[in-house]
Amino acid sequence: MRLSFVKDSRNKGYLTLGIVCGDEKLVYTVSEAVYSEIGSPCRKDEIDCGMLELIRNSDERYRARSIALRLLSYADNNERSLTAKLVSRGIGREVAIETVNEMVSVGYVNEKRQLERLILKEANGALAGPRKLFTKLIAKGYSRADIEEVLSTLIISGEVDFDKNKRELISKKVARGATEEEIGAILYKNGYSVSE
Repeated sequence: MRLSFVKDSRNKGYLTLGIVCGDEKLVYTVSEAVYSEIGSPCRKDEIDCGMLELIRNSDERYRARSIALRLLSYADNNERSLTAKLVSRGIGREVAIETVNEMVSVGYVNEKRQLERLILKEANGALAGPRKLFTKLIAKGYSRADIEEVLSTLIISGEVDFDKNKRELISKKVARGATEEEIGAILYKNGYSVSE
């Protein structure tokens, strides 16, 4: 294996390396620190298996960060969904988890903030009741404990009022003269207990 080229990457602090391995031409992006760690090889220098392993690991971490940032630029992701998306795009599970932890540590993934937005949207926008709200959020990968904590805070602050939302839902969805059974069916469908 030989190094065929070294170029500055689009991203500061990274280099793009071309490696020729038999008939195969491979391209990797590595940090300048990793490049220095492998001895700062020049064009046509030999690349041994140990060097190649370091290069591949650095490239995978670089790709994982790039993919994670791109995914987060489109929409919020919780830790579970971001990890799954990275793995589905060819990133190893260990590197995916490490990358997600990095995104959490810098504040790019904040599940409580995401939960707050989702709860307000579902409870106040869609007039979803507690049962429907919990089902939907748990299916998205949020923990019951986190949902309860954020919801409790929103209820205490007055930002979510299920009684008011229930009355609004009835006024919007229930026709005049509807039976108690019809009202109960609409409430149940929207996540409210009929006995509430």
